[in-house]
Amino acid sequence: HSVIARLAFLRERGGDVVGKITAELKDTLAEGGLNCIVAGREKRPYSIWRKMEFKAVAFEQLADIMAFRIIVDTVDECYQALGILHSAYPVVPGRFKDYISTPKPNNYRSLHTGVIGPFQQRIEIQIRTKEMDEVAEGGVAAHWSYKQGVPNIEGRQYRWVRELLDILDQAAGPEEF
Repeated sequence: HSVIARLAFLRERGGDVVGKITAELKDTLAEGGLNCIVAGREKRPYSIWRKMEFKAVAFEQLADIMAFRIIVDTVDECYQALGILHSAYPVVPGRFKDYISTPKPNNYRSLHTGVIGPFQQRIEIQIRTKEMDEVAEGGVAAHWSYKQGVPNIEGRQYRWVRELLDILDQAAGPEEF
């Protein structure tokens, strides 16, 4: 079976799984006293295929066919969200990375974790502040221009460069710093 066929099968079987999981994550975090933005997406077939090839694993063994981003206001709330999620859902061993306490060299900051989330789905979660999200999505220069009130004229036309870099990052495999 191709990756595309397997994704289609999962969608047929589960309907809007990403939407349902997003709603449940938001409810779980709200019950824990946290007001936040939760966004989810299904990973692209190519990035799934590349990961299967690189790790030599079957489709069913991937922990992150669906990825979710949680945006909060403060660093403390990042760790609060992590605690709420790790209390509510079983953690996938070896899937936690703290890039807030130890940022990447390009100043990328975020918490990454993998859990067996709602509906027993293995999911990847990134937790960060709005400011961290600006840097992650647009780079330090985009964040600086936003803070200075300068309109970001580069964003859309250079998105393809950021997407290409994402593909190259995924192809390079796991980052260990």
